[in-house]
This record gives sequence, C-alpha cells and structure tokens, in this order.
Amino acid sequence: MSVLKHWTFITMLVVGGAIYTAQRLEVELPSFINNYVNDILSIPLTMAVILVILRLWKGSTYQLSPLMITSVVLYYTFYFEYYLPQHTSRYTADLYDIGCYILGGILFYLLQQYVWSANNSLQKKVSHK
Repeated sequence: MSVLKHWTFITMLVVGGAIYTAQRLEVELPSFINNYVNDILSIPLTMAVILVILRLWKGSTYQLSPLMITSVVLYYTFYFEYYLPQHTSRYTADLYDIGCYILGGILFYLLQQYVWSANNSLQKKVSHK
C-alpha cells in the first residue's frame, strides 16, 4: 500500500491543512493546536514524501535510517528555531517546537516501522481476517 494513500498520512495531511486554513481565517484555536500540532506533523509529512521518492528508486521495502530521520529533525531545529528567528521577524525561537520536531521524528519512525512497512505484521494480521 502506498504511504501517500494510507489513512494515517491522509489524516495528518487533513489535520495539518485544517489547522493552517483555520489560522489563515483567524479562527481562534486552542493554544496547543495553534502552536504545536503542525510542528509535530511537519516531520512525518515531509519524511513520508521523502520515503516515497526513495522507495521509487531503491525499492518498496526501503526504510529511512534513524540517522536520516535525526538529521532532518536537527535541520528543522536549526533552520526554524535558530536561523529564521534571527533573519525574519515572523519566526520566533521556541524550545517546545524542538520537542515537537523530536516527537514528529519518533512518530515517523514508528509509522515507517510498523504501519507503512512492506513487512508490516500488523497489516498482515488485519488483511487475513
């Protein structure tokens, strides 16, 4: 099953899009949702697209290593929490965002290992019922 067609990816995309749209329409959202949910979702959504592209080249069972995932989390941390706040007034550094990126990296790793994997034992159990 394609990662981009899986209900988990679609749900994350819809939730992230709904939050973004609500923010643009100036809908008042709970603080956690407004400030942190999209930061959590940004890593798994980005990494899912990267995973799909790499699986086209390297085969359908290809997995991103923990080092690759950590590298993206560190890049997001540096770029969005250090570089941009120094160069653009729209961005502010927030330590909680770093925790969100880490949580998103863990979420992506778990989804890749246990939900989006071609060798997914959970998916095999569900499909045999």
